[in-house]
Amino acid sequence: MKKYLISVIFIFTLLFSLSAKAVKRGGDADMTPYLNESDARVVCKDIVDQIIQSPRIVRFSAKNNRDPVVTIGLIKDETGEFFDTQIIANSLKTAILKSGVLEFMANKDVRDEMRKEVVEQADHASEDQAKAMDEEDAADYMLTGSVKLMVQNNGKMQERTYIVNIELTDLQTHRTVDMFEPSEDVKDYLKKVAKIKSK
Repeated sequence: MKKYLISVIFIFTLLFSLSAKAVKRGGDADMTPYLNESDARVVCKDIVDQIIQSPRIVRFSAKNNRDPVVTIGLIKDETGEFFDTQIIANSLKTAILKSGVLEFMANKDVRDEMRKEVVEQADHASEDQAKAMDEEDAADYMLTGSVKLMVQNNGKMQERTYIVNIELTDLQTHRTVDMFEPSEDVKDYLKKVAKIKSK
């Protein structure tokens, strides 16, 4: 009886192991084969770390004696699977705020809401507390980019590789001054391997 129980436990352990290895995502074998928020956080922190070390950013800080202000523009979904690129935008924003080197300018929709609030304050708040119109800071750079998907089938297995590209553009000159992609250390988070579903 004891040998029988040991055999059953071994079989179940083996089956679980094989099932878990069917999907590989950033070192976590039990996740689904799609890019998610955890992947995005790791990838975007890596990209922001690269931005901080960009010669353009270093020169800007030295020349202006202040941290550069960055905002986020359009991140395109080119995966063909309706990926919500707001996940990338939010992860970039979080990494920027936590960097201690870059300042973040609120996106356009937020700025529009804040301007309405300033107008309301001009009409209703006390003069010494109301915020002044046309005294906003301005972003120095904008981050834009895209998320693409490359799919390769190999027998019953499918490898899905997400490709994240981010551009840094000078808002004064409209010149793209640098481009970034995830480093080799974190590219594993963008590769997923799973069994192909039977039709």
